[in-house]
Amino acid sequence: MPAWRVRAYVGEEVWRSYFKFTFERNPWDRQVSWFYYNVVDKGKTISFDDFLRRRRGAFVENYDLYSDDDDKIILDFVGRYEELESGFAEVLSRIGLNEPIAFPHVNHSQRSTHYRAFYKDRTREIVANWYRREIDHFGYGF
Repeated sequence: MPAWRVRAYVGEEVWRSYFKFTFERNPWDRQVSWFYYNVVDKGKTISFDDFLRRRRGAFVENYDLYSDDDDKIILDFVGRYEELESGFAEVLSRIGLNEPIAFPHVNHSQRSTHYRAFYKDRTREIVANWYRREIDHFGYGF
């Protein structure tokens, strides 16, 4: 559910009283992960290039979940997935929990190929266009 909708449901007083956070991931890496989840892990035989030809099934909308109609981020913290452990430590610190926690590594793909190997110039540009806001805001690069 988008954050703006949660805000409308709970009201301003409750909204302001909670610490709201999420994590964003490098769009090119996330797209390969989404491909694995929807295609490879389900035994389908479509190629990565063909997967990206249909935006409807391939596009992952994250930015709209944590921004408003003006593209302004309305959460208190958006960390980078690539820095998940340190970002989560910052979240805990900001809510007053300063004790270190064990951060387990679960639900990871068996993929051994780096995400860049999946792309051609055309598909790299498709992802760049789809996720321009995330790339610009978080400084992601291919």
